[in-house]
Amino acid sequence: MRAALVETANRPPVMRDIPIPEIGPDDALVKIQACGVCFTDLRILEGGIGRTFPLVLGHEPVGVVQEVGPAVTGVRRGDRVGVHALFTCGACSYCAEGQEESCDTRKLAGLAVYGGYAEYMRVPADHLIPLPAGLDFAHAAPFFCAGLTVYAGMKNGGLRPGQRVAIIGIGGLGHMAIPIARAMGAEVVAVTSSPDKAEVARKLGAQHVTSGKQAGDDLRDLGGAHLVVDTSGSWQAVQSVLPGLRMQSALVLLAGSGQWIEPPVPTSMIGGRQMRVQGSFFGSRTDLRELLALAERDNIRPVIETFPLANVEQAHAKVRSNQVRFRAVLTL
Repeated sequence: MRAALVETANRPPVMRDIPIPEIGPDDALVKIQACGVCFTDLRILEGGIGRTFPLVLGHEPVGVVQEVGPAVTGVRRGDRVGVHALFTCGACSYCAEGQEESCDTRKLAGLAVYGGYAEYMRVPADHLIPLPAGLDFAHAAPFFCAGLTVYAGMKNGGLRPGQRVAIIGIGGLGHMAIPIARAMGAEVVAVTSSPDKAEVARKLGAQHVTSGKQAGDDLRDLGGAHLVVDTSGSWQAVQSVLPGLRMQSALVLLAGSGQWIEPPVPTSMIGGRQMRVQGSFFGSRTDLRELLALAERDNIRPVIETFPLANVEQAHAKVRSNQVRFRAVLTL
């Protein structure tokens, strides 16, 4: 099969012919149709996350089941599926409590095992999620990391219908967070420093758009934010919204969005406002099924740019320079 193989750190993927993976009794072989590109892929490629090379990147793969192992009953050949790419044990205390993203032995596809930048992928069959009939492969792929990350972050932050949520950063994650939050019944405030993204945010469903030092005042004038979700990783952007947080509010810092030297919220504020500051990483298979149901019900679609797998380095270059609007997807 053809695959974009990373042979060593800090070198671009190269197209190679490698063997089609053999599956075990509990596995499925998926013929990949599309795979989203994530900043995490670039961090792995550049050696920012420990990994032994060679490696096939990609943790947003979707495709068609080609073959199943003899013990598999949940999916069959021909099914349209996406891959919940954080492979877990199913037996530890976290998995038993439905918090499988914290599994003791979790393995991320495209990091610990070969991922979706290839024609075929071996997947534990219980990590395959059916795709809604109306969702094409290219638009489905970003739900399996970007969409899942923001949905799980808002869910973990306790967002309820009727509450007000501020989304900081309208990029690959933030642009998906807006319609997902609306589908969850929230009033959405987009916080962006890019004037060209303000109109995009409104088209995606944000009722209000603000930026810079006025963000906190604008939020306060609206009645305050129950929840703030940061997708930007900007200490200054988070600081700007703090005056607009309600009592007993929550601030969710998405994993990978920033390398924080110190928490952006003073401890006196956390205590004085009885607020929560929490991190959120990826999400569970239950979260993913809920998210896809919302996407089908409310016709949520990411804004994407597609690239043939052979043009993977072009896709990486555009992601690296923040030129993609808003999510890059490799197609096969």
